[in-house]
Amino acid sequence: MSSTNMRIWDQVDKTDTRFTKSAEVGGQKITSLNGTAMIMKATEIFGPVGIGFGWSVMEERFDEGSEMVSGEGDKRLVLGRELNHTIKIRFWFELDGKRGEIEQYGCTRYLYKSKYGTTTDGEAPKKSLTDAIKKALSMLGFSADVFLGMFDDQNYVQQLQAEQAIEQAEDREAEIERQKQERLDYIKSVVDTMQGAQSLQELKKLHDHAVRRLTARNDDTAIKRIAKELRDLTPKFTQESAA
Repeated sequence: MSSTNMRIWDQVDKTDTRFTKSAEVGGQKITSLNGTAMIMKATEIFGPVGIGFGWSVMEERFDEGSEMVSGEGDKRLVLGRELNHTIKIRFWFELDGKRGEIEQYGCTRYLYKSKYGTTTDGEAPKKSLTDAIKKALSMLGFSADVFLGMFDDQNYVQQLQAEQAIEQAEDREAEIERQKQERLDYIKSVVDTMQGAQSLQELKKLHDHAVRRLTARNDDTAIKRIAKELRDLTPKFTQESAA
């Protein structure tokens, strides 16, 4: 039953890194997902939009936000209030002859004050709809790795990129061989750097950084090799401390 429940999730939880980009919203750095790419993935799972899945708008409105002001003190002038566009949709999909429904919201700033002055976004309704669709799909597991914060770990992203490079390569065997050599070169560079460490603290830092990266790649053999180097080099620093 568990595997059945996770059937969709396990097919869609990993995000194709080609369709992501870094963005900053409200001072917070995020990973932005391409809406069209998510629709493409949904089409792969459910069928064409309008047949296998779709949505209907239940509610749409503009909500007032903070005051927009200009100047300070006696010269303070209230220009009005910010406006945010909000949309509520009912997202539906067909699976094994059954219909599923999810209700979700999408929100976008429409009227606000920026460093350039009062600004309006004419595409706010479209952006809100895309936001709501992406949020609905996320409830089914689409791009779960992004929503779970896994894209904050650069090691995870690099491993994902490596896997996708093999899947998308015209010559998969050549790509696999390239990555194997890249792995060997990385392990050698770590070992060489560890051997040049000037303190036990530096040695452990190099070890820990490499292990985090290799753990993301599930490379137990390489982790053991790095750990062996740590064990072999540690006595050098403990003996120096004793002397």
